Amino acid sequence: MQFRRGTTTLAFIYEPATANDKGGIVVAVDSRASSGEYISSKSVMKILDIGDHMVATMAGGAADCQFWTRTVAKYCNLFELREKTQITVAAASKYFANVLYGYRGMGLSVVCLPGSMIAGYDKRGPQIFKVDSDGDRCQLQVCSVGSGSLNAYGVLDTHYKRKMTDEEALKLGRRAIMHATYRDSGSGGVCNMVHITPKEKIRLPAIDVSKLWYEFADELGRDIAYEPRDD
Repeated sequence: MQFRRGTTTLAFIYEPATANDKGGIVVAVDSRASSGEYISSKSVMKILDIGDHMVATMAGGAADCQFWTRTVAKYCNLFELREKTQITVAAASKYFANVLYGYRGMGLSVVCLPGSMIAGYDKRGPQIFKVDSDGDRCQLQVCSVGSGSLNAYGVLDTHYKRKMTDEEALKLGRRAIMHATYRDSGSGGVCNMVHITPKEKIRLPAIDVSKLWYEFADELGRDIAYEPRDD
């Protein structure tokens, strides 16, 4: 028996619009884990640390994703200890792709959907790579993965700009996750976000997607938008 799994993860690169903005990469995910029609968890952290400057996102079976992400993180740490230099995002994603290619056809559930992402900042600047369980790897400026990715892409394609303020970029991430969770039964829970800048990796407080609904309800049509009540 194979359970249907669902998720929504996204990441995009943007340049600072003003001198006060940091720019970098925004990574946003939901937190729902599903087994078919059953919601098995509402609080899964789908943004996993690879290093001080890099993260990976989960899409697929939680156990496989967590195991292989730990394997990649271990490789990156050993590389930096041995070479005395920071590993690039391209090298980390290439190692990830090579490992998955070696196990293709063996039932891995790292990505039963289009792929997982590795995003980070290095000497080459901000980079995002998508990797799938067949070992395919591609570099993207804007990426979304999971059962809710089509809904997220609709928002990203409409509102994404190369140059944005930090607040505009974070709001775009929240908006895309909200629309994805609103239409996709496999996505939900809370919205977790990470902002990767040239100097630091900032984890933002989780926001319940129901609260995001009220923030962006007007975009869904006035006929279904209403004011929240305490009853």
